[in-house]
Amino acid sequence: MIEREEMQEVAERFEEPIELIIGSHSALDAAAGARDYGIKRIIYTTPGRAEIYLSNPIVGDSKKTIEDLPSEVRGNVIVRKDPRDIQKSGSWRHCILILNRYDDVLKFQSELQELECLQIPNRAFSVYVGGEGCRRIENDFAIPIVGSRKLLKMEDRRIEKNYYWYLERAGIPCPKEFGYLIVDDGIKFERDIEQPLVLKVPFASRRYERGFVFAADSAELERKIKEEVMRTHIDKDDLKLGRVEEVVPGVTANFNFFYSPINAREDWGELTKLVPAWKLANEFLSIDERRETTYDGIARFPARDQMKMDWSKTDYPEALEVTAHALISLRESLLRFVFPIANKFVELTQKEEPPGMIGAYCLQTLFTYQKTPQLRMRNIRIGLGVPVEEGVYDVPEGREFYDFIPVTQDVATRHGGGTNVHMGIGSQYANVKYRRPMSMGSRIALEIKRACKKGMLGEIVT
Repeated sequence: MIEREEMQEVAERFEEPIELIIGSHSALDAAAGARDYGIKRIIYTTPGRAEIYLSNPIVGDSKKTIEDLPSEVRGNVIVRKDPRDIQKSGSWRHCILILNRYDDVLKFQSELQELECLQIPNRAFSVYVGGEGCRRIENDFAIPIVGSRKLLKMEDRRIEKNYYWYLERAGIPCPKEFGYLIVDDGIKFERDIEQPLVLKVPFASRRYERGFVFAADSAELERKIKEEVMRTHIDKDDLKLGRVEEVVPGVTANFNFFYSPINAREDWGELTKLVPAWKLANEFLSIDERRETTYDGIARFPARDQMKMDWSKTDYPEALEVTAHALISLRESLLRFVFPIANKFVELTQKEEPPGMIGAYCLQTLFTYQKTPQLRMRNIRIGLGVPVEEGVYDVPEGREFYDFIPVTQDVATRHGGGTNVHMGIGSQYANVKYRRPMSMGSRIALEIKRACKKGMLGEIVT
């Protein structure tokens, strides 16, 4: 196990750190942020994906616009196939490192330490380099990580302390789970469940992300899973890893946050009379939503046509595979729900896995609307166990109370996948605070820059 203290000692020796970014997921956002704060960056990728980064060189700086792109690329960009060929003192600013496999980066740790690299974690880093339960990251990856090394495995739902464990213990609403038995040809529920359900389970053909099978009730879900197993779309053994949840109707919203250990130590003036500094350091940056194949395409057809279509007879399965992201904002009064769940999550991580959440993370949440016991929901919002006035005045005395409820269905303890939507233009909530375009990639780079100036680089790494 690589302990934080070891990585802090390494990082504290760095004089001019370089961002190390795996070439997938949110690499362009991270690289653009590094460029805007004058930080060198290395994107390591594979031959099959190298064209993405060769065709999108991140050059120049935030002080000038680019008119002659080829000239800037000639002066700024190098392409290498071996980290030993990268000179720390070179005039380059942006390096594209092409490896045969992503996890080949593990072969060059001493060279990357010598270059003063800081790994920026994203989902691709967790699965391609980390392996099962992120074991290789925890045990073998001896490069300082700007983030929470021991929390990355939370997204592996096979472990006990996965993000469901954290959500439930933090008191954050999440979809209700329904247990099932595994039988010869699929699954069986012990009782009938008469509400919409979804089984989340790995598909046989794609292992890193889950497939989703929706049904109107438990009987229909049993029938659908039997068919999926017969078609070999789902391996029977994988049903041990599955989870059946209620289907929560609502608006999907990925809340992108950044927790700053540096700002948690700062003096925030009069704000701390009401809000502790650590909560103010839990910065809300942006919101995005996911667009998913093939369900998004199917949903474009009229319902009368959808009922007649049999997609099992085509090459196009019914699947929720994340394909794109879109920029959204939230009805402003509903922000009162967002900060408490983020603070509850960070607080629990600090208790369970010190130092807790560092840097970028994302709460993938559904906003739904339902009948709500007022006192219970007020307690969830503020976490104090006492009722407070919150600005809802239109509920007649003695009548049922309906309100919005955030239901968090996933947590990403690293740079989120949707932040490329803010690349170049920044994140609306962060832009307002910082008065400049501030995407998640920019916020990561700013934290590194401030940590270097304050001699606190060790505080932001694990």
